[in-house]
Amino acid sequence: MTGGRKALVVATYDYADGGLSRLAAPAHDAESFAAVLQDPAIAGFDVTMLVNKPHYEVGEAIADFYSDIRRDDLTLLYFTGHGIKDDEGRLYLAMTNTRREALMFTAISAAQLNDAMDASTSRRKVLILDCCYSGAFPAGRTAKSDEGVQTLERFQGKGRAVLTASDATQYAFEGDDLRGSGTSSVFTRHLVEAISSGAADLDEDGDIALDELYSYVYEQVVAEMPQQRPKKQEDVDGRILIAHNVHWTLPGYLQHAVESPIAAQRLSAMPELEHLHKAGNDIVRAAVAEQLTTLAADDSRSVSAAATALLDQIASSAPAPAPVDVPEPRRESLPSMPAQSVPAAPARAAVTPTPSAVPPPTLPPVPPPAETPPPEPRPVERAAAAEVAGLPAAPVLALTVAAGVLLFVSRLLPFDSDNGYYAADAGYASLPWVLCVLLPLVAVPLLVIVRRTGDRSIGLIAGLLGGVTLIQVEQIVATIALAADPDTGVNGWGPGWWLAFLGTAVLVACLVVMARRGALRGGRGEGGTGTWRTVLGIVLVVGALFAWLAAFGDFYLWWPANGAGLLMAAVALPIVVLSLRGALRVAALTAVTLFGVWIAVSTAYLLLADLYWSDAGRGVAVACSALVSVLGCYVGQAQLPRHRSDRPAAATGPPR
Repeated sequence: MTGGRKALVVATYDYADGGLSRLAAPAHDAESFAAVLQDPAIAGFDVTMLVNKPHYEVGEAIADFYSDIRRDDLTLLYFTGHGIKDDEGRLYLAMTNTRREALMFTAISAAQLNDAMDASTSRRKVLILDCCYSGAFPAGRTAKSDEGVQTLERFQGKGRAVLTASDATQYAFEGDDLRGSGTSSVFTRHLVEAISSGAADLDEDGDIALDELYSYVYEQVVAEMPQQRPKKQEDVDGRILIAHNVHWTLPGYLQHAVESPIAAQRLSAMPELEHLHKAGNDIVRAAVAEQLTTLAADDSRSVSAAATALLDQIASSAPAPAPVDVPEPRRESLPSMPAQSVPAAPARAAVTPTPSAVPPPTLPPVPPPAETPPPEPRPVERAAAAEVAGLPAAPVLALTVAAGVLLFVSRLLPFDSDNGYYAADAGYASLPWVLCVLLPLVAVPLLVIVRRTGDRSIGLIAGLLGGVTLIQVEQIVATIALAADPDTGVNGWGPGWWLAFLGTAVLVACLVVMARRGALRGGRGEGGTGTWRTVLGIVLVVGALFAWLAAFGDFYLWWPANGAGLLMAAVALPIVVLSLRGALRVAALTAVTLFGVWIAVSTAYLLLADLYWSDAGRGVAVACSALVSVLGCYVGQAQLPRHRSDRPAAATGPPR
């Protein structure tokens, strides 16, 4: 669901070994391909380009390229130049200092490149080889292997796709000259043209996927050079989006329909325009909206009304998810229960005389209410009083179970419907989620069933629910921020995301129920604002936030990287400043502790599993900042013992 787009373009056309012919195409190929990849409107890759470099510089660049990669990054390595196969059948990529008699020490072996790709954590690795393959053994000597290169077999692996210009010990054709006098490789020329012109958008959805790109280039290359057969091997989950079709226009059949003089045909285009707006990218949606605006002014009333209605539907569907949890709190504003727990009030009101009433002289005097001991509350009345002043057990139990089921099922369904990403793929690992979300949601019903109504128990229940809510809010906000970035590959909300959103709304409703029923009692405590503890707590929280922001200040996905830190500070600062007591104090500290533990544990887990989406230094800064913020909350809410002078003095003797 997340990740950057990085490309390494390597071109070698000038060789120290006289037996390797100088190629005319690679430099031009590399520049053209790098330019189209780097164009932010088309592909938006972060491109590094190496031309005529020795093998040790290229090898170091490849190692850095694949090591400084996160799990969801899309990597693309392109090489154009000589590919050499030795007499043992091993494949090497020739660099400017490569010598055929010392390939192992002067060239990049396919085995080395394959190992570097295996070690990378990226799940989407693209390798494109536009090589002129040849044999390294002298003329007249019999090779120990066949004449094929078997490039695809040498680079097999999960999470990678390989495209080659050819796969035999023969030169890939450059223009009309086999020896390299052409200006561009046939394969790369069609590759660049397919991306820059948008011709490879075969399904006309506005995006160019890798499989579409290969299909188009294969047909063009074979049509121009039947002797050359490009190859492709792909073992990647979901589609790999290489570029946007910036020249996208309405498909021909649809353009014919909207331009038809017959109103019925123009009207028949509405369902297809609606489908394109839902399935396409921003370029497609903008073009569809422009076409609908034109049709809204159509002279046919039916066409104009349909286009206007569709425009209104599109405009109203954008902010749809916002008001999910608003109606829930208003249901709880109706009951007014506390008056039912005072059994003596009706009797006292019955004997109160009014100015116009004269007591009958025949009635015996009524004993004063003060002398009558109040009746012992029955068990039912005691339970009702506990329900009012303490925990609303039934609503909390029902809402917690419902939220837990929704959140658990959300982990089993895709978060991104287009790419098939699950929550674990977005960095929300399963083990930390079980510890910090699932187990607290299991513990809450157990605490409710025990029916402890003290401040500590109620505060613990509310704190666990609040901590889980913070975790889910951070997850939802981060995925929204990732989807807003066009380079992350996140295209559509899946059922898992919507279930997580609904489960979070149910948790918020549960907390509102507890607050409206008076369960979270609180007020001013013993630690007031302005004390040294408050000042120290503010320093810790603000310092932790600055450390977090400094670690990711230049990160290209700024909000997904810093959102959790900003949310932690927004929660921690009020806890530090306000003086809380009772259930409210326990709930606040429990919630911020669970949220801080989640950040630290999930980050540590991803670092240990080598799945963290950035370097280890930033991960340590994140975990430490979260824990320091939690410490600041405890410092600000610390309740120290009273001084001796605050205690009542003991009596030394009888007063005189």
